Amino acid sequence: MDMSAISAILGSIKTASDLAKLIKDSGISLQEAEGKMKLADLISALADAKIEMASVQQVLIEKDSEIHKLQEKLEIKKKLYWARPYYWLIDGDKKDGPYCQQCYDKNKELIRLQDLGTGSWRCSNCKEFFTDNTYRTQSRADNEWDPFDR
Repeated sequence: MDMSAISAILGSIKTASDLAKLIKDSGISLQEAEGKMKLADLISALADAKIEMASVQQVLIEKDSEIHKLQEKLEIKKKLYWARPYYWLIDGDKKDGPYCQQCYDKNKELIRLQDLGTGSWRCSNCKEFFTDNTYRTQSRADNEWDPFDR
């Protein structure tokens, strides 16, 4: 059941409720107290149905939101590619990343790695260091900082 169908139902319930109130208040066609009591019961039942439909509508909105979030995660998972030591997002001929393996494997967070040069990378979230196959240690004579020299 989609949102437009629920809105139409709520509109119909409101119209029926308004008509029932009009008939009850007019007193023209319903002279007997028993008829007025049944009409009051009908109005009460319609009000309860409106409240229930509003609750159903809220649940559907929440479920639609959750479905949307899960679809986005599924799309990311389809595009995610592991190339040791990190992840990449591949979309056709576009390659985006790299992303931290620790953060994604643990919390499903895509955290972009910071390039420290010479094949070394650092995650600003978990503070993990990564090196790829182009990593080379800098000598002190090069007067360059080695992030792994502690």
